[in-house]
Amino acid sequence: MAESKWLITSGAFISMSFIGMSRTFLGTAMPAIRSTLELTILQAGTLTGLLQLGFSTAVFVGGPVSDIFKKRSLLMLGCLFIGTNLLLFGFSEWFWLNLIGIAFMGIGGGLIESSSNPLVIQLFPGRESMVMQLHHFFFALGSLAGPLIMGVVLAKSIPWQWAYIGFGLFALSVFFFILLQGTSPPQKKGGFDLRIVGGLMREKIFLSLFFTTFCVSGIQNGICFWMVTFLKETKGLSITLASSSLFFFFACLAVGRLFSSYLLTRFHETSFLLTLFSLLFVCLMLAIFAAAKWAILFFALCGLALSGVFPSLLGMTGKIYSRIPGAAMGILATGAGLGSVTVPWLMSFISQMTRLEVGFLTFEVFVGFCLVLMGIQSSPLKKLIPSRSSV
Repeated sequence: MAESKWLITSGAFISMSFIGMSRTFLGTAMPAIRSTLELTILQAGTLTGLLQLGFSTAVFVGGPVSDIFKKRSLLMLGCLFIGTNLLLFGFSEWFWLNLIGIAFMGIGGGLIESSSNPLVIQLFPGRESMVMQLHHFFFALGSLAGPLIMGVVLAKSIPWQWAYIGFGLFALSVFFFILLQGTSPPQKKGGFDLRIVGGLMREKIFLSLFFTTFCVSGIQNGICFWMVTFLKETKGLSITLASSSLFFFFACLAVGRLFSSYLLTRFHETSFLLTLFSLLFVCLMLAIFAAAKWAILFFALCGLALSGVFPSLLGMTGKIYSRIPGAAMGILATGAGLGSVTVPWLMSFISQMTRLEVGFLTFEVFVGFCLVLMGIQSSPLKKLIPSRSSV
């Protein structure tokens, strides 16, 4: 059972990297995709929006369902969906067919998110926030690999579609790896009850966590999708240098998640989050208005500021709603997906109407909203989640 536990955990961790890599593949290749498919900024924004809409739909359904059916089965289905649609994406010049493919790619990512989060929480009780940081460290690793792989492909004038083929084959290999594992953790008995969703959405604490997740996920994915385009078109950087900025962003995100696992054993989650939001507000403002190469540094620091936010929010939710972790974390991840649809699309719409710098300032408004929400709920959250030192 111990060996099976670690094999399943390995599959869950590797699968989480697919979500990050799918987003940075798209962000890095966006100028090439726009050129190949002849897309406007708004059409490209719709492409990213449907990726996240598919993700949101899957995590909304997959969260409660993971409390009923085997989480391993949902995880396998997610790998199958994301793998097959990665193989197919981009080979048609018909824009609508590509939209359908990328939406199903998002559905695959959503099934991975909604099943793997409660799966690792169930496997490591009592260490929710720490294991969420480690789990989402693999999201950062995948996000880190994305711009490196796609950047090399584009620099060598290889069609971007070939990178998607290789990624799809890797995702399918992980599907078969998980399939070969004969056992899975015991499933908690329960049933799907929409009253659970309604009850959660009436709680002030949960709503605060939901909307904070909505905003911060939209900011992170907006930066991920549009940073390369922003640096190329407004700062005049080459595609190689602009792609490297996404690598540095996710390198800081990955390193930050490793340190976050330790810091959360020393500080309460709310104090930690308020510090990260303050750092993000300052660094993002500097990134927007700094000179070209300085902008790369400040965007990297934005990655550091974002590193511990989403896993901490998931860990807090897992602690507060330990009876229904799949439903609670699934709804929270739905908020992440909806934010990742809305915020980047709003940014692309404002950029289409004005310019990219103004669109990026939209993110600052959402950071400010996160600071206000977390500040208001700081005291109630500290009562619900005692600091580790007092336990």
